Amino acid sequence: MSEVAEKKSTKKLKKAEYVPQKSTDISELQKHLQLFGYFNPSDAAFGTGNNRPPQPEDAALESLKSSYVEPGTMDAATVEALKKYQEFHGLKITGKLDKETLEELDTRRCGMPDLGEFSTHGNKWSTMNLTYGFDNYTTDNGLTQAAIHEAIEQAFALWAAETPLSFRRVANSASADIRIKFVSGPHGDGSSFDGPGGVLAHAYYPPPNAGALAGDAHFDEAESWTINIPTGSGKVDLVTVAAHEFGHSLGLRHSSVNGSLMFPSYSGPMRYLHGDDVAGITTIYGGYSIESAPWIHGTSIQVEFPDRLEQITRAGFYTYLYGKPNTTNWFHFALPTPVIKDQKRLKIVCAILRFRTFSNKALVNHVHIYDGYTKIAAHNNLNLSGDNWFKKFGVADKPSVYWGLGISIGVSFGTGSLNERRMDFVAAGCDLIN
Repeated sequence: MSEVAEKKSTKKLKKAEYVPQKSTDISELQKHLQLFGYFNPSDAAFGTGNNRPPQPEDAALESLKSSYVEPGTMDAATVEALKKYQEFHGLKITGKLDKETLEELDTRRCGMPDLGEFSTHGNKWSTMNLTYGFDNYTTDNGLTQAAIHEAIEQAFALWAAETPLSFRRVANSASADIRIKFVSGPHGDGSSFDGPGGVLAHAYYPPPNAGALAGDAHFDEAESWTINIPTGSGKVDLVTVAAHEFGHSLGLRHSSVNGSLMFPSYSGPMRYLHGDDVAGITTIYGGYSIESAPWIHGTSIQVEFPDRLEQITRAGFYTYLYGKPNTTNWFHFALPTPVIKDQKRLKIVCAILRFRTFSNKALVNHVHIYDGYTKIAAHNNLNLSGDNWFKKFGVADKPSVYWGLGISIGVSFGTGSLNERRMDFVAAGCDLIN
């Protein structure tokens, strides 16, 4: 949401602060609470019925009449709904429009309601091999179709790394399980987008919910989408929002765990799953059965640009690397890869790295996975630092392995002390299935 829009919205609501009287400003609050499920249970709209995201605001306000809520009045039902909102979003529960609550109400977010922590809705896909396709593309900030394909694949790969699910792009979106489109305003599903800021996207749960719309993900074309990090002012990270929406496409609701990918509010790029996200998705689909899990020690690492390192030490199973200030480098692992087992080619689920950095002056930005010379997955703009003792990097379509697997890691080193520019590689591996 733009700074101007944020100030305008906050100013509107501040008039109603703590005052239990009729007000158009309280009506704005009530619309928001109704849209995101805080007055009435939304099972009628999101269960085995039409499974639609929240309806336009006028319809939301009109429906308050059936919720024993008086529009424009800070009545007991509105206060109670506001308390539920504050609890779900991790705010101090006051039932009042305090500063913290106003700021959260103005935060950009997903268009789906806030209903229960990882309630699976009783539905999931009947197949583990899902397809997706694009009805159209955005051209925001110079995005190409190829760049969007890679970004969406990265988003799906987060979920593929933890489950038996695989995701394959098809050219004909009409035949895809999950259809992706960029649209603005009213777009034919009865759930209009609201322009820049506010709602960023929405999605639909798996069949039998929503009929022909089941699983589909819609992104508000009025937003300024990017795949670059930092995103820049007013821009939204496509990978993060897509990964969140695909969580809904797979059957997850919002989580009240602040810091999880499935938390309803968008607070910036997050290109990984929180433990809470993993718990939710594996509750629905379970894990995968590993046929082989080859690993190699950190001492086997290859350095692309040795002259960009202050020093390199190999000790035991570790390799300690100290980057020169303001440099980038690539490090590579060639994994010992069993390709065939029981006369069947094995498939890759994910690559796994064990590493740590000693500050944000050493950042893992990119992790690319190769089968021979073919890149089969690209996890970009990650900005990972600190302890990462078992970090998975999924491959969305889980392809058969033909030539042997390799992992390439792009790292940037900033300024600071030598120790701040240190990173340790412990091991690298992968999970293979049949």
